[in-house]
Amino acid sequence: MSAFSRELLSFVEISRHNSVRRAAEVLNVAPSALIRQMQMLERAFGAPLMARTPQGSSLTDAGKKLLEQATRWIDAERELRAVISRPNATGMRVGIMECLLPFVMAQPELRTGTLILKIIVSDTSTLLQQLRSGELDVVIAFNVLDDPDIHIHKKREYDIGLITAPGFAPAGGTEADLLSACADLPLCLPDGSLSIWPRLEGAFTRMRVQPRVMMDTNSVRLIRDYIKQGECMGFLTWLDVVQDVLSGDLSFHALDNLRLNETLCLCTRHVAGEVMPVMATLTRMFDALPQTGTPMPG
Repeated sequence: MSAFSRELLSFVEISRHNSVRRAAEVLNVAPSALIRQMQMLERAFGAPLMARTPQGSSLTDAGKKLLEQATRWIDAERELRAVISRPNATGMRVGIMECLLPFVMAQPELRTGTLILKIIVSDTSTLLQQLRSGELDVVIAFNVLDDPDIHIHKKREYDIGLITAPGFAPAGGTEADLLSACADLPLCLPDGSLSIWPRLEGAFTRMRVQPRVMMDTNSVRLIRDYIKQGECMGFLTWLDVVQDVLSGDLSFHALDNLRLNETLCLCTRHVAGEVMPVMATLTRMFDALPQTGTPMPG
């Protein structure tokens, strides 16, 4: 049972599928019933919320605003229910990089029920925007710049290496290896939304290299999956690939002479006098992250 009306929840479901028919199938109701609910909702808000298109349904400007607000309401209700059902647990909204998901989900507080997490996975810029606006309590992200609104509690350097499928091993770890790697096989690279890209682009520019790009993406997981197929290589940090390296699915080749690295940062909003009650948990989690060349703690 939800605290929100049937009409609002149906509106969210139709928006998710862009189709009254598909939403009706999911909700197990007649499409005509959903249409009546939407008419009631539009009368309540005094504006059309949806428009029919050849492809299904699309939101009007008013509908987009309602969907944005309704999503916040529903998320807040879910968080409130979790807090009420576990009164001794601490809630925390965490923004992290994709590579940190396995480690965050292994935190003992999640298993004992003393910590309730809302996890947002995105790029550094987006996470910091959400931290400044108060949508997140803490962010763990790469290459956070000095900002009067952001308090960086801890930092750690992670090497960027050449990532290949097992069995392909460039000799050494020199500038020449990077050049040959870019020439011999196509590359899967992080796109400009990820903080690692400016460092790679700077290295390519300094060495006057034009990389053979097979694909660029904001998904580190997709890069790893393509490299595992053996048809391309890429550049990621040790933290991005540690589990795949330890399982034998990928190889990490250090590029020591290039001094390419990223700085992982543990951040909160810079609010005078505010000390987060879960800071000890966050600090312990950050300190336990694997250093370059070491495995993920068990």
